[in-house]
Amino acid sequence: MSQPITAIIVDDAAQARKLLRLMLAEHAPQVVVKGEAANVVEALQLAIAAQPDVVFLDIEMPGKSGLQLVEELQNACLQCDVIFTTAYNKYAVQAFRLSAVDYLLKPIDESQLIEAVEKVTGRKNAANGNERLGQLLENLKLGTQDTLSIPIINGYQFVSVGSIISITADGSYVNIVLADGAMMVVSKNLKYFEQALEGFQQFVRVHRSYLINLQQMKRFERSGRGTIIMNDNSEIDLARERRDSFFAALELFRK
Repeated sequence: MSQPITAIIVDDAAQARKLLRLMLAEHAPQVVVKGEAANVVEALQLAIAAQPDVVFLDIEMPGKSGLQLVEELQNACLQCDVIFTTAYNKYAVQAFRLSAVDYLLKPIDESQLIEAVEKVTGRKNAANGNERLGQLLENLKLGTQDTLSIPIINGYQFVSVGSIISITADGSYVNIVLADGAMMVVSKNLKYFEQALEGFQQFVRVHRSYLINLQQMKRFERSGRGTIIMNDNSEIDLARERRDSFFAALELFRK
């Protein structure tokens, strides 16, 4: 049986809270709902009292928004996960991805709900939930989204997007090479990072096994199918089927 986790549900719509509670009972019975709140004031009081593992949070509510609640949870130093339940704009969704904060678009899909709960269960013993909330708030400020949350064995590590040279697939893992010479081995596939970074035009898939940062590219050699030389002097082959998309991305990046 899955490890139990505690939760609170925050949504100004009573019907939405009821539906989510029923979905959790049916598809994620390991989630113990400790209470519900209809606004940020009630939610903060409930969160402090219940100390939940996760807060299911709607963003658009009367008065203070769900994002303001995130700020108050972070200020209160609560180590809880947040799963947004909303239909929100693409910009915010990008910030969620970069900060490793989950979101469920309404109407909520049961398979996505199950997946989000499983992620929370896997992160339950990580002691940096508050740090991830802080990073989300930072990524939402003034349109700046430049820090990526990378899952590691005992939590998350935050790295500057610009410092990433390349991300290379290695079976069910990836190797992330950073500008300072560090390399991280992460138990996620390449598609995970391709989606997280899809809002950054400098990142381009040049091979089924390689995602590179054009900001960290030193030169391109046209011999053969083409070889990309990165700032760390690593050489990456350009796949034939990726040539058109690579040159299109390079042209867009140069503008």
